[in-house]
Amino acid sequence: MKHLFQLRTMVGAALLVALVWACAKKEEVIPKSTEKVISVFAFNSLSPVVTGSISGNSITASVPFGTDLKLAPSITTSLKATVSPASGTVQDFSKAVTYTITAEDATTASYTVTVTVGTAPKSSAKDITGFAFNGLSPAVPCAISGTNITATLPAGTDATKLVPTITTSAKATVSPATGAAQDFSKDVTYTVTAEDGSTQVYTAKITAPPAPVVTTKVIKNSNDLTDVLEDLGDDVDYLVTANISISGTRVVTVKPGVKIQFEGGDAGFSLGGTSALKMIGTAAKPIILEGKVATAGSWNGIRLDAVNLENQWEYVTVRHAGSQQKAGLKVDNFSQERISLKNCTFSDNDGYGIDNNFYSGNAIYTAFSNNTFTNNSKSALRISSRQMGVLDAGSSYLNNGQKYIEVIHKSTIEDDIIIKKIGVPFRISGTIRTKQLITVNAGVILEFVADAGLLCDYGDKNSGLIANGTATEPVKFVGYIANSKGLWRGIELRSGNVETKLTYCTIDGAGSENLGCPAEKMAVMFGSSCSDTGRGTLSNCTISNSGGYGVGYRLTDSVTLKDNTFKDNTKADVYNFK
Repeated sequence: MKHLFQLRTMVGAALLVALVWACAKKEEVIPKSTEKVISVFAFNSLSPVVTGSISGNSITASVPFGTDLKLAPSITTSLKATVSPASGTVQDFSKAVTYTITAEDATTASYTVTVTVGTAPKSSAKDITGFAFNGLSPAVPCAISGTNITATLPAGTDATKLVPTITTSAKATVSPATGAAQDFSKDVTYTVTAEDGSTQVYTAKITAPPAPVVTTKVIKNSNDLTDVLEDLGDDVDYLVTANISISGTRVVTVKPGVKIQFEGGDAGFSLGGTSALKMIGTAAKPIILEGKVATAGSWNGIRLDAVNLENQWEYVTVRHAGSQQKAGLKVDNFSQERISLKNCTFSDNDGYGIDNNFYSGNAIYTAFSNNTFTNNSKSALRISSRQMGVLDAGSSYLNNGQKYIEVIHKSTIEDDIIIKKIGVPFRISGTIRTKQLITVNAGVILEFVADAGLLCDYGDKNSGLIANGTATEPVKFVGYIANSKGLWRGIELRSGNVETKLTYCTIDGAGSENLGCPAEKMAVMFGSSCSDTGRGTLSNCTISNSGGYGVGYRLTDSVTLKDNTFKDNTKADVYNFK
């Protein structure tokens, strides 16, 4: 019994020892890792792979020139450690990036990553990309083929001191330098040095033909002037040094491409009788008549007193004339001179482009189209009233000293005319009388000087006036000084022509003098009190600033006034002859 008790005691003690040992073993704890280092930092996406250099908590790396610094690095850390931002996450390494390493035991360490970019490789480009002589007029570009540079200069160019403008590859230099004068009468070599020091040699072979032999023919008198002036192939074919008379039945023909220069204030051509100067050029080969000195008034010009229908000019330029006659072309006699003008240019003349005789103005333009008048010191043209219908809308009359066409009034209009809108006003210097019908298109401006006017007289039963304005483009009959009351005479419609009709017109500043039998000032008069019957229509017009009445007519006559506006007239709007 005693032994059994002892055995039990021993067993119990053993179990107790085992239990105590087991509990002690169960409470043993393994410590967490404190490791928190980056062991590898690399940009595996680059080729070749770039691995950063780790020193303490700093990581540096150098990537090739041109690398996009938005990179995703591959990062290796201590076992059980984590990194933020995570490996493989794209970052912008154009500035320093901080990475935080967290150990298993939650302690942290920071690394700063700095990425630098390698220098650019030096360029090996060493080309001449452009070579030109910009100092010449016009500039001469050169052809570049391989390492050969070639060009042909204008005949007669001095090639011994030419200055080229040279462009090269970026970062390359050239010797001799661009802008340095060289003697190109012989081959010139140029060495281009690339940024990396490599070189390439070019050879410039420039051709300079000799100056052509000048064969300009000098015309000193009528005997020197041949009946046909040919294109001699020179810049200037003929030099005229005096006033050359072309008279009788003589016809002088000037061929396309001819250039005639005139030297001296007396130089020019004068045509009379039934003679003609026939000049028909082309757009590609115009005929040019100009001063040897390229200034306005350096020669006299062309004077036309001839009636020959062969006075035909096409693609002819007349410039620098007007020394005495004050015009490029002077049409000057009392006979009916005839001339055709198509695609001609009158420019830079002292005076008018064309001046018609002030006392007659009887010249007949057999054709007039697409001509240009520019930079003449006076008006583009001075014409007679009967020539107002000649001017076409296809011609240009702008940019001359006087911004209008000057109209003289010495001749009576003998034929129906249509006055077209030409972009500048007609300025009328006296009272125009017409025996026929005048039609004035929309947009035309007729300016009248003091006491000038327009007369359809009772003795000319075919005379009349049709002014076809519109609401947006009225016909304007106005004083040459805007808004001047009673400046010009007015419009007298005494013929009784039933075709007379004024629609959408502006009539301003008339009424300077008494019109006809009423002995009253008025802007528009239909008929008269001297038994002249008034007929016609005045509608949608504005009559203003009259020195007397707006409109005068016998109320029993066949005159229609409709939808007109009257303002600022000195007397009443309407005057009744009774």
